[in-house]
Amino acid sequence: MSAIEVLIVEDSMLIANAIKIILKKNSIESITTSEGQNVVDIVKKNSIKLILLDLMMPGFSGVDVFKEMKKDAATKNVKIMILTAKTDAVKWNPELKGAEKFMSKPFDNDELASEVKKLLK
Repeated sequence: MSAIEVLIVEDSMLIANAIKIILKKNSIESITTSEGQNVVDIVKKNSIKLILLDLMMPGFSGVDVFKEMKKDAATKNVKIMILTAKTDAVKWNPELKGAEKFMSKPFDNDELASEVKKLLK
């Protein structure tokens, strides 16, 4: 079994599982969480290379996750792709400018897989 490279941070398990299936079909191993406050610990324990991050989550939002990741020395260089229904996310959250990629929901499955592959290279 190959190493887990991608962490899917998404409050909708339906969407998270769909993304997991898309990645699996492309030979990319992933894990999911709906708990934003656990992301830094999960990344450290699993040596994650890429996070697919939903912004609109209850409690600890995707913006909070992004800030936590960037301020921790052990996780600040992990790539982050933001998946969001808010197409103007950066306008409202300028600190998100450090993200590698933004993709709006709903997304095209092939495009998602292609972008993830590019970011993992």
